[in-house]
Amino acid sequence: MIFLRALSLTAVLLAFVGLGSAASAQGFDLFHRQAQQAAPPADIPGATEDDAGGAPELVLRINRLEEQLRQANGRIEELENAEHRLEDQLQKFRQDVEFRFGERSGQPQPPAPTASAAAAPEAVIEGSAAAKPKKSDAFDPDAAPNAPGAPRPLGTTAPSAPLVRPAPPAGTPLELGKGPASAPPPPTATGPLITGSGVAMLDAPREQFNTALQAFQTGQYQQAEDGFKAFMAANSGHRLTPDAIFYIGETYFQRSRPREAAEQYLKVTTDYAKSPRAPESMVRLGQTLAALGNGEQACATFTEFGKRYPTATPSIKRLADREMAKDHCGG
Repeated sequence: MIFLRALSLTAVLLAFVGLGSAASAQGFDLFHRQAQQAAPPADIPGATEDDAGGAPELVLRINRLEEQLRQANGRIEELENAEHRLEDQLQKFRQDVEFRFGERSGQPQPPAPTASAAAAPEAVIEGSAAAKPKKSDAFDPDAAPNAPGAPRPLGTTAPSAPLVRPAPPAGTPLELGKGPASAPPPPTATGPLITGSGVAMLDAPREQFNTALQAFQTGQYQQAEDGFKAFMAANSGHRLTPDAIFYIGETYFQRSRPREAAEQYLKVTTDYAKSPRAPESMVRLGQTLAALGNGEQACATFTEFGKRYPTATPSIKRLADREMAKDHCGG
């Protein structure tokens, strides 16, 4: 009996020991699981530092791209504003040019049509013009074609008389050093005299030149000299300047002043060698040199005239031939 009790007590003790070890094992495992669940996310197995730092870098890149986009938009707006300013300046420049051209031509520029006037249909204008009745006192050229003021067909009216002044009579050329020093008749004017035209009346330099030329043609040589010199002083570089210099020489030539005349003719042949007055000025230069007693220089001048101006007018060539024969050039 005593042995059985001891055996049962031993079994009970072993059972309690086994339960205690199982409970402790279960408690240790539970604690270990709770420690793993409470671990921070950085301690999760398989996680790396690159994965943790990638998101902030992407945010920085996006911010930089947005900043560059804003700068590009600002630059585009600046370019658009500059383009608008250039368009405004170009428009003002065009208006200024049109105004200046209209002011120079003396005709006002018509104003630009408004949008409402441009949008109006042409059919309405034609209908209103056709519906407008004629006044009873209005002049009708179809009813009275021969009335004063009625339009006439082109070519049926008599032409007006031309406004041309009569040319003075031609005179014989003066031969210096031959015969008495009497006043020679004025030569026929060969210059570009503009007479009787409305254009000449509006051209002050031409009118001034014509006034001096008329004084020369009437024998008023001093007045003609003063007029041509005044023309040259007031119109420097005008295309009639060679003619004015030539006629100043002619005033000296007609007053038996060959030295002063030679200076003017030489100026035309040197400074305006390609002008229409240059051939005649060279022949006149030979005449004045012969009058001054320089026969060799006069003959050399006539020879140079033939070489330099082979296409001169026949009258000037005949004058050069007569002077060469008179001075015994080439003989």
